[in-house]
Formats: sequence, C-alpha cells, structure tokens
Amino acid sequence: MPNETFFNLPKEKQKRILKAAKKEFSQSALKDASIANVVKEADISRGSFYQYFEDMEDLYLYYFHSLGKDNHKQFLIHLRQHQGDLFATFEEFFSSWILEIFKGENVLFYKNLFTSLDPRAIHRFITFNEANQRKELRKTSYAAHEKMQEITKAMLKEIDQTKLAVVDDQQLELLFRLLIHITFSTIADGYRHHCKNGEYDIQKINEEFHLKLNWLQKGMETNERGNH
Repeated sequence: MPNETFFNLPKEKQKRILKAAKKEFSQSALKDASIANVVKEADISRGSFYQYFEDMEDLYLYYFHSLGKDNHKQFLIHLRQHQGDLFATFEEFFSSWILEIFKGENVLFYKNLFTSLDPRAIHRFITFNEANQRKELRKTSYAAHEKMQEITKAMLKEIDQTKLAVVDDQQLELLFRLLIHITFSTIADGYRHHCKNGEYDIQKINEEFHLKLNWLQKGMETNERGNH
C-alpha cells in the first residue's frame, strides 16, 4: 500500500500517477518496469515517488488492487446470491472476471501480470493479513489498511461454513487463499496454453477452472467400486 503522503495528494495527481503506472505496466512486466518512465509520465520527481511508494512493486500491487476494488463488491453480491456457497461463487465470479482480463480495457496489463507470475509472485498478491501488517509498520494509510481488512472479513463472514470441512476462521482463510491461487494459476495457464491465432479460448479456460474446483470440492480419490 502507498504511504499516507500519497493519499494526501489531490485526487487529480493520484489519478495521473496511476495513469502513468497503467502505461508502464501495460508495456512491461514488473521486473522490467522503469521508475524513470513512471515519474516522467506522471510529471513528478524521483524523490516524490519514494515519498509515495516503497518501491516499484508497491506501486504495482496498489495499481492491481485499484482495478479490483469493484470486483470485491461483485464477489460479495455473488456470494449472497449463492447463499454463502463458496465454490459456486468462485465459479460464477471467475466466468465474468476472465472476460474483463482477456477482453477488457486493461488487457495488456493483465497479460503482463499473469504471464510473469511465479509461485512467489502469486503469494504476494493473495496474502492478506501478513502483507498488510508489514506495510503498516512503515506508516501506510491506516484507513486503507482498515478498509482492506473490512472487505476480507465481510467476504469470509458471508461464507456458509456448514458446507465446508473447516474448523475455524484460520482454516477458512487458508481455503480462500487456495481458491484465489487456483484462480490466478488457471488464468496464467490460459495465457500460456490456450491461445490460437491471437485469440484465447475462454471456454477452455473456464472448463479447466471448473475441473480444478470440482477436484478440490469433491476430491480425487475413487471409492472401492472405482467411482468418484
């Protein structure tokens, strides 16, 4: 999360910095992105950049979460519609989200993001409490921190735990992270394995996600008669 200094900037300047971030991250993966390009495009000094963000990864993660702020609301809506059924919610949400990812206005950013993800990178994106607590130590926006915590708690609270083999909130959060990990890795696999003539096979990506969810929900072991 950005430092408090960033959130104290005029909204127009915040938007200008995020617009510069979008341009740079749509052209380059995080490992190749240039702070020099961002500060030039945003018309700020390099020193100002470090007053707002710890480093380029900090800006990258914040930009990603800024794109997903409406997704949290949509996820909650789906969760309530499915009466707390976590697996049904993830399946419906995934089907709508991948259209945004593969065909929306931020398609270049998402492509650079998901084609460069490795297990460590996925962990950074799906870690909730630990990441927030670490950032909080360097005087980040407490309001932003609290808001993210509230969103996470609201989603977990809506989940019907009676349908799941979890014994406490810690296990529920672990399951939630696992499902996000599956979501991210399926999208990354879609970029790598399901593109033909420049077109991505959305149906195939959806089918693979459904299969993975089904495996997790119902298990892979067969019974004595050879049935699932």
